[in-house]
Amino acid sequence: MVFFINTAACATLGTKKDIEMTQLHGEPAQSSGSLRLEEPATLVGRWIIAMQTGDCAVDFTARRIDSANAWAVEDVTGCLTASVPGVVGWRPTPDGIALASADRRTVVLFATGADGWSATLSGGPATLRRG
Repeated sequence: MVFFINTAACATLGTKKDIEMTQLHGEPAQSSGSLRLEEPATLVGRWIIAMQTGDCAVDFTARRIDSANAWAVEDVTGCLTASVPGVVGWRPTPDGIALASADRRTVVLFATGADGWSATLSGGPATLRRG
């Protein structure tokens, strides 16, 4: 895809660089300060939530739950439900990984940080890592 820019119009619309950054290969451009949204497919699999009460293994699945606007979380042992009631799914966000309820609310946000993903639960701090 090629865009031609009328540089005379740049004075009205912004700089040429601003205009070029508005679209790149058919997708909105991200500035270097933008947070990157992870592709859901890259997050599918086993995850460990480390909490003060111990580790909790869950599986982020590729099964979509449209009513929750999320992908299903499998919590076979029930440890997630015991610590964070109401979670049915997960979804990537620009800030990290959200655990969602059936009514689309974000119940917990594991925010991206230098040491991975972290959140504060009712029982204290928690970290999320691949299992």
